[in-house]
Amino acid sequence: MNKYRFGLWEYRIYRAKFIKIVCFVFFISAIVFSGVLIFLMNTWMNDLRQQVQDVFMERERRFDTIRLRAQDYANGMYEDAKLIEDTKALFDAGSEEEYIERRKKNSLNSSTQIGYMPADIRKRLMNHQRQITGVTMDSDSGVKALWWEHGNVRIQYGLEEPEVFMAKHCGADIMVASCSIRDPAHMEQTLGRLDFWVNSQDMYGDRAVPADWALVDEAGRVLLHNGPDERHIGRLLALHGQDRQSGWVMEGNRETAFFIEQVSGDNGYAFLVMKDIGSMLHDNYRTVLVMIAAFVLVALGVLACYYAGLQSDAAFMTMIMEMLSSMEHGDFERTQEITLPDRHRQNEYKIIAEALKDVGMKLKGFIETEYILKLKEQESQMRALQHQINPHFLYNSLEMLQAKALINGDRDMAEAITMLGSLYRVRVRKTGTITLKEEFASLEMYLKIMSLRFGDSFVYQVEMEEEMSDIPTVNFWMQPLAENFFTHGFRQENDYNLLIVSGSMKDACAEILFIDNGNGAEPSRIKDIRHNMMEGGDEAGVDIGLRNVYMRLKYFYGSGFRMDVENNSEGGFRVSVLIPKGEKDVHIDDCG
Repeated sequence: MNKYRFGLWEYRIYRAKFIKIVCFVFFISAIVFSGVLIFLMNTWMNDLRQQVQDVFMERERRFDTIRLRAQDYANGMYEDAKLIEDTKALFDAGSEEEYIERRKKNSLNSSTQIGYMPADIRKRLMNHQRQITGVTMDSDSGVKALWWEHGNVRIQYGLEEPEVFMAKHCGADIMVASCSIRDPAHMEQTLGRLDFWVNSQDMYGDRAVPADWALVDEAGRVLLHNGPDERHIGRLLALHGQDRQSGWVMEGNRETAFFIEQVSGDNGYAFLVMKDIGSMLHDNYRTVLVMIAAFVLVALGVLACYYAGLQSDAAFMTMIMEMLSSMEHGDFERTQEITLPDRHRQNEYKIIAEALKDVGMKLKGFIETEYILKLKEQESQMRALQHQINPHFLYNSLEMLQAKALINGDRDMAEAITMLGSLYRVRVRKTGTITLKEEFASLEMYLKIMSLRFGDSFVYQVEMEEEMSDIPTVNFWMQPLAENFFTHGFRQENDYNLLIVSGSMKDACAEILFIDNGNGAEPSRIKDIRHNMMEGGDEAGVDIGLRNVYMRLKYFYGSGFRMDVENNSEGGFRVSVLIPKGEKDVHIDDCG
């Protein structure tokens, strides 16, 4: 009787492996799916937040436009004496009869037609394009309201609650601007205050966001909403006024939702938006379904590949079992007739033995090869170190050359060698943060060397106020700006090339100026130079000297730093650097 079983599902080891891999694949797929879904939900919420912000900012810009028009109108009233005279009459009147009486008096005292302030406001402000729907006038005689109704300007006197009245009669529930009106004859006296109102429906009703939203005033009253039920409105009002402006919220057994609040600092209202996870998934159900289908297909593909591999292994195991069965029954000819797959070779134990032997020999070869390569690499490093220049050798050589120059009576050469050695020591030893005084000193050494090189054709001047001496800065940034002068502004054929470097305190900042008398730059090039300095890269054609200095100082000083380039008014080129005197914005170890 053949005691060996055949087929993948008859081998416990392969059956257990497949069940485990099925559980593992679906577990990992669920985790990855959850992570991707969370990422997508955050992406959708960020898109919603951006959309809400765009809607809010667009409305704020519209409010600003209306506010500017209202303020322009209030300021322009003083230019029309008849209009301001009628405005004063309306401010002082406590009733319609008083206003009519004052208008009669103004008409008798005037040889021309008197003004009519309500009609003027209607003509200039209260129309569809300008969106102001009502105006209230607050003075010692009481509060009055002006609005347009059925083709006529209406005026209401003696208002107790102007907010309630404006919202009820003309739908104006947001006060967009408030302007004080003064007596032109006595500017120290205030006639009253003009308040301009708009309708929230006109501002927010023509465009909604794909979520539950509401517009709430400073008193917590709902001005406008997109029709959510009372439960959602109550939840929006409960979230109003929290410290955070957006984020995920979950209250008790309620569904988790994403909340966004945009508060207007000028108009006193808040734009509240809330969207729960259910609505979010419903709006993006196609994406979710596609993602589920993709994960299922990937999981099934992985399982199919793994199943095919197990099936092949099970087939090989069946062959091994047949060989064992044949050998058990003494049928060695049958054993010889069984052909094992090439990828499994002849016998797994033999494969393991031969593989271990091969691995051992290869590993030995690898170790010997790696050992020799390491020795060669260390030998090459030692040779490279032996060929490096010792800084002390350079210092000693410069001192020897200085001594030779002094012996030969060439004091200029000796002085140049001394300054070169000093400059080299400073640049090599000081790689971190130094003071402005030290940086100015290093610059002056460099300019002395250049003056020895060019003789009388080059003149420089370096000045620095003592108050800015101890301000920390990065090492080696002034010399590249001076080198920029020798590259672009210096002309050896000229009799007089001048470079002035000055440092002075300006408020709480240190201002450093590099001014030369060269030819400057073409006006059309100044803008390109500034752009390359602040936003350029290292590509060909870009002046990376100015760019490098700007980026190092910007990274070191942070937002308080300024750097600009321009043509000097007296001729030549000008570089101005403004650095803060206080603490830096970044760690000094990351600079330079």
